[in-house]
Amino acid sequence: MSIDLDSLAPCFQGLIPGTLYTADSNGVPNAAYLSHVDYVDGSHVALSFQFFNKSRRNIAQNPQAYVRILHPDTGQGWGLRLRYLRSETSGPVFDRMALRIEAIASYSGLKGILKLLAADIYEVVSVDKLADEPAHPTARTLGAREAAHPVFTVRALQDLADRIHRATSLEQLLDEILAGLEDSFGFTHSMILLPDDDDQVLVTIASRGYRESGIGAEVRVGVGDGILGMVAEARKPIRVSGLLRELLYADAVRKRAHEQGLCPEDRRIRLPGLANPESQLGIPLIVRGELVGALLVESEVPYRFHEQDKVSIELLGSYLAIAIQHMQLQERTEAVAEPAPAPAPLPPPGTTAPPRGKLTRKVDYYKAQECLLIDGDYVIRNLPAKILWKLLVAYTELGRVEFSNRELRLDRSLNLPEWRDNLESRLILLRRRLEQKNQGIRLMPAGRGRFLLDLQCDVTLREMP
Repeated sequence: MSIDLDSLAPCFQGLIPGTLYTADSNGVPNAAYLSHVDYVDGSHVALSFQFFNKSRRNIAQNPQAYVRILHPDTGQGWGLRLRYLRSETSGPVFDRMALRIEAIASYSGLKGILKLLAADIYEVVSVDKLADEPAHPTARTLGAREAAHPVFTVRALQDLADRIHRATSLEQLLDEILAGLEDSFGFTHSMILLPDDDDQVLVTIASRGYRESGIGAEVRVGVGDGILGMVAEARKPIRVSGLLRELLYADAVRKRAHEQGLCPEDRRIRLPGLANPESQLGIPLIVRGELVGALLVESEVPYRFHEQDKVSIELLGSYLAIAIQHMQLQERTEAVAEPAPAPAPLPPPGTTAPPRGKLTRKVDYYKAQECLLIDGDYVIRNLPAKILWKLLVAYTELGRVEFSNRELRLDRSLNLPEWRDNLESRLILLRRRLEQKNQGIRLMPAGRGRFLLDLQCDVTLREMP
């Protein structure tokens, strides 16, 4: 083989559709578009066994095929002469291809419906450089790497490491990670999600580059919530290029499934983050088998994440996971060591007193659902809701405005797990949600492991069953 398949890695990202040519035993040809050609190794590729019935029949009669692919950076065409070897329904190649299809399917509510049937393995007999022709429109749009494309240099990694080392709290650390991804590597849209109380839900705790912060947005692990839900379930990174084209394909299948009663209308979910993402890279943040969180980086550029970027950011994800877990453990240890403050009947100096007689907020707490609303508007649920309700009750009954992480951790009514309580991250989520809602109720830092309840309004409390 004159051309090394490794040098054609960008052609196997699924950004530009390929073309599969087959012929039956009588030599009658057939052509079909391919959404993706998967690289297996230096002499093999894999094609998904999905809906190409005619092509499959031809291969059964004549196990020879020809695939035409295009390089997304240059538009150069390449022809692969293939020989069919076998179909796989398990193993690393099948699992990788199935995970990608499941991730795309989950955006359109097709998880469990649109799935890989088999991975057809082909030997690459030869690779031909095709004659010059006008570049594919997608390739012309992409051209060479954009000027702002990140380069994972030692200097860039050191700059991000410096940011992480300077962080003195979990909240600052999360913000510095996302700022560093933009400043050092050029990733302008990103978010970090951390596990909720039951580990089956990831909650957005920090984001950067979006019109709406999305703080508090939830993603269910592996249940039709796009790439992040699949990343958390499989605990493997997922990279998708040309996402909008893939979604059009999934939507077409979804319409057919809906017509047959296989896909109820209410299963459709909305894309998180960017309204029209073309490239997404989801990375699980794992330390010694424990899912610490998930990182999503996305772009409106179709081929934003190149092969070398994927490998680099996977390694970076491991480092970020260790940094996040270390800061969580550090804050937890310091909070336990801190003495709990004595209850304060009056607000300390410098705290703004609520403007009595002006604005009153009605706070409803639904105990069974652990859900809190302010003036009928949903604010937060689960542990953060229980915490806020406890603080507001202490304020109205005792006049308290100063609290500590330690006293919350020791409060049995909150039912914090002993081995991992996520208290600090829940407080960050609560503080940011209150800032986002801007309803006159805030939590203000007051030193390591301490915070103030700052009320710019009167409150009336009502606990519901």
